[in-house]
Amino acid sequence: MTIHPIRCLFSCSAIKADRLYLSAFPKIERHSLREIHAAARKGRAEYLVFYEGRKFVGLTYLIVRENVALLLYFAVKPKLRNNGYGASILQSLKERYSGKDLAILIESIYDACDNKEMRVRRMNFYLRNGLRDTGLIHSTIDGVANYIILNSRESFRLEDYKALFQDYPFPTYLSKICSAPNE
Repeated sequence: MTIHPIRCLFSCSAIKADRLYLSAFPKIERHSLREIHAAARKGRAEYLVFYEGRKFVGLTYLIVRENVALLLYFAVKPKLRNNGYGASILQSLKERYSGKDLAILIESIYDACDNKEMRVRRMNFYLRNGLRDTGLIHSTIDGVANYIILNSRESFRLEDYKALFQDYPFPTYLSKICSAPNE
């Protein structure tokens, strides 16, 4: 598996990644492609594509600071899912950011919702692949959505995570961090 940062807006890799990004994430969860590329060009984010040989496999988009790499977007091409590519990409990211907390937010499994089974599967995927549940929830400003904070290392530095949002390149709808409920 090879990793290629997207540097040129109109490269073949950028076009493939942008198409996957637009199809994999609901509009309400996406930043505009203009924002995505601008933050990456300015060094405020990393937009990465993954290849196996010449085959485009997937993408990640991270906000990276001194001690934290926050994985905002992660997608594998639909036809390649459930073949180990997601696990390989996560392993590549853990190696790439080995000196940092690799954090990810996933939709809460504690909330009432229509897609609870999918949320639990997603959580189990990350736990199987070495991420840990921090026991913390990051909520939206209006409290409508809650996200579980997962982390790659045993010790999660909440202060570093919070500091990342002081220099976050997009308007954020996240506000409050609290303990996860006991289920």
